Amino acid sequence: MDLAEDEPHIQNPRSDGQSVTIKSAKSYGGMSDDAQNSDTEKNETNGKDNTFSFSRAPRQQKILLFSMGFVNFCACTCFSLLAPFYPTEAALKGVSQTVVGLVFAVFEFIIFLTAPVFGNYITKIGSKFMFITGVMVCGVCAILFGLLDKCPDGNIFIIMCFLSRTVEALGASAYITASFAILSNEFPNHVATVIGSLETFSGVGLMVGPTIGSLLYEAGGYGLPFFTMGSILIVCALISAYAMPKINDSGSDNRQSMLNLLRSPLCVITGLCIICGAYALGFFDPTYANRLKKLDLTVIQIGLMFLIGPGLYAFTAPLWGWIGDTKKLPKTLIICGNFTMAFAFCLLGPSPLFPFLPFALWAQVVGCVCLGIFLGCALIPTFRTLLDGAFQIGFEENFVTFGMVSGLFNSCFSLGAFLGPTGGGLSVEQLGFPWAVTVCCGLFILAGLAMLIYSIVERYSNCIPSVPVTTKNGYNQLQMDEIIRDDSDFSDEDENATLFDRESVV
Repeated sequence: MDLAEDEPHIQNPRSDGQSVTIKSAKSYGGMSDDAQNSDTEKNETNGKDNTFSFSRAPRQQKILLFSMGFVNFCACTCFSLLAPFYPTEAALKGVSQTVVGLVFAVFEFIIFLTAPVFGNYITKIGSKFMFITGVMVCGVCAILFGLLDKCPDGNIFIIMCFLSRTVEALGASAYITASFAILSNEFPNHVATVIGSLETFSGVGLMVGPTIGSLLYEAGGYGLPFFTMGSILIVCALISAYAMPKINDSGSDNRQSMLNLLRSPLCVITGLCIICGAYALGFFDPTYANRLKKLDLTVIQIGLMFLIGPGLYAFTAPLWGWIGDTKKLPKTLIICGNFTMAFAFCLLGPSPLFPFLPFALWAQVVGCVCLGIFLGCALIPTFRTLLDGAFQIGFEENFVTFGMVSGLFNSCFSLGAFLGPTGGGLSVEQLGFPWAVTVCCGLFILAGLAMLIYSIVERYSNCIPSVPVTTKNGYNQLQMDEIIRDDSDFSDEDENATLFDRESVV
């Protein structure tokens, strides 16, 4: 017979006439009956077909996805709006351009350090509380940053800038880590699709942020952009506290450390791919404008060139997520994306290794288009592969794992985003733009080759464990083996039985 939902245990007959008890999946890992029923309903909703549809999603999931998307848009707008005017204001306060660059860079560096910590303790803190508090902290710090023009010039101004950006980064690290973990838990079969959709909101916010910042700065001075967007973020946090549905972030005790994720070769290789992709996003910020000036472009034309890559990335990210979820080819997408990104960087240099490539406007446009389209191909499926790597080494499919994977993802991404502007500026200064771009090409080829070699080894050898298969009753093979081993009444013959043998007997 099938596993009954209201039965806490199952009696399994043995050949000697005795019976042994197998724990129900509902009690495995300490999950409550309500949590198991909720997960069952969620899996039934998401499992009707392989295609994610926002219109067919339950009302609570729609509210959750829309609220997180809007918060991401507002937060990324707030993070990027200071770019057009802050360097000028800081210079008036006696701050050098090097220090200004560090003020921008410290934001990503703090997320790199703290995202794993938030991911490790997300179930103890509470995912919804972490999300709302993080957004609230970002809003308050944005308002405080708008008051810094009142500070005395010199060191006091510099210290207050660093303190404000550091605390704001803590808030951003908390809410981003929580949002990725919540979405992974609520949309387990469509992780790449919903994260790609979230990246669309974030990308649009990063694109329009400098424009909104410039308009508000012209209208009301230094403080108005920060007061406006900071207030909107606080309102978003308050609305989310009431509008967001209750998050089922219960799970078994955290017996694993996030460092254990690094025992998975797939997680290590995927982390390298994430760092390279994020590095590409930030590499051009301090370097590309001066390169384009050699083509005699106007300031407006240069600005439009900067919009091509991020714009295409923002609007194609959901497409790559949908392909990854429906076709089940995340590693293939990552490989193709990294190799195509290497080609795009060769065009943008152009790389001295290919002297036949011209330094012309059409080549720059083609390179930016390829970068924008295929950056999503290289980045969006990585969260799915991180989860697969965690499951391969025995992590359970629960909120604890989702939180740790989310922390690792955001940490790797922020490390790349930190190294992009700093490493890009240094490499261009020391090597020149064409050779600096060639180094980036090598990084993408290295990441693509590493994933390709891993995929070949995984397919044609038995040295890499496969992802445990979860049945309709909530078991997976690793869990079932543990349950069988824990029952001291089993004979040696019974201990070697597989999940499917047990179900056939039952």
